[in-house]
Amino acid sequence: YPRREMLMVTDGEPPHCEVTPDLVRLVVNVSPGNLKTGLGVMESLVHRATLNQENLDAAAQELPVPDYWTGALDPVSNPRVQLKPDEAQQLYLRVFRPERIVLIVGGRFNAGDAEKAWANRMDSWTVDREPRGYFDNTAPVERTHNPEGVTTIDFVGAPVTADDAAMPARILSLFALGVGKGSSLFRVAREKHAWSYRQDAILSPTQEGWIPRILIACIPTDDVQDRVKAIKADLIDSVASWTPATRERAIGMATAVLAYQVPFSPLYVLGGSPAGNSLEDRTFMAGYWQMKTGKPWDAKALLESMKQVSLDDLKQQASEILTTAIPRVLAAG
Repeated sequence: YPRREMLMVTDGEPPHCEVTPDLVRLVVNVSPGNLKTGLGVMESLVHRATLNQENLDAAAQELPVPDYWTGALDPVSNPRVQLKPDEAQQLYLRVFRPERIVLIVGGRFNAGDAEKAWANRMDSWTVDREPRGYFDNTAPVERTHNPEGVTTIDFVGAPVTADDAAMPARILSLFALGVGKGSSLFRVAREKHAWSYRQDAILSPTQEGWIPRILIACIPTDDVQDRVKAIKADLIDSVASWTPATRERAIGMATAVLAYQVPFSPLYVLGGSPAGNSLEDRTFMAGYWQMKTGKPWDAKALLESMKQVSLDDLKQQASEILTTAIPRVLAAG
C-alpha cells in the first residue's frame, strides 16, 4: 500500500507501532466500511513491509528520546544500530510469523467478519523456515543517569507470572501502596518528606508477566541513598499499620479505575502508561489480557476478585513487594 492509499483507507491517520518488553503493537484505525481493506493494510504491515535503506534511515531518525519517567521505566540504553535492508528483512521474518500474531478488532463491525477475512489471508501465507541470519548480540547498557534533570528511585520487586493466582491481591496491594493521594507512597514520599512530586506503584510488563515497581521522581540530591533507605523503611512501617479503612480506600480506587475508567491504573500495559478508555485502548486490552493470561479481559470480574482480598492478604502482598524489592537509582543527568 503506497502512503497515499494507506492514508485514504485510514481516514488520514497513519498506522502506528509501539514496542514494549512483551510485544510489538501495530494499530490501524479504519471506518466500518473499510474493514476488509484495513485488514489488507495490517497484513501488508506484518507480511509485506517495505524495508529499504531510505525507510530504515528515516525510522532511525524518528526514534523517540525518553523523558525522565519513560527513561526510569525502561532504564536500558540500547545503542543505535544502523540496519541494512537484508539484516532488517531477516529480523522482520523472524519476528512476524502467523503463530506469533494476535489480531484484535473492535468497533461497529458485524461479528465474525474480521475473523473470517483474516483467516482467509492467513491461509494464503506460506510459512518458511525461521531465518537464522542477523542476531544483534550487542549488550544493552544500563543507564546510570536519568535522561532529564530529575533523579528517580525505583524499587523493583520480584517478577509476577501472568498465571499467578494471587494477581488480584497483588494488584490491590499496589492500589494501596501507591495509587492516589491516600496511598502510603504519597503520604511518605510527598507529604512526610516532601521529596517527590510524582510517585506511583505499578506493574511493568515482562515477557513472562509483570514486575511490581515503586517509582519515585525527585529533585537531584547528594543524599539519595539515605532517602532510599528512609522511604523503604517508612513504607514497610506504613503497611504494618494498615487498617480496614486502608483496604476500603484501595478497593475504592480500584473501582474508580476498573468500573469508571479513572486513569490511575497501575497496569502499565502500554509503553509508559496504562490503557485508557478509548476504543483503541479497550480493543487492545481485550486481546492483550487474553494473550498474557489465557483469559478474557473482564474488569468487573477482576474487581470482584479484589473485593474478596482480606486485609491480612493485602498487607502480606505489599510487604513481600517491599521486602524483596531491589532499589535502582538514576541520578539526574
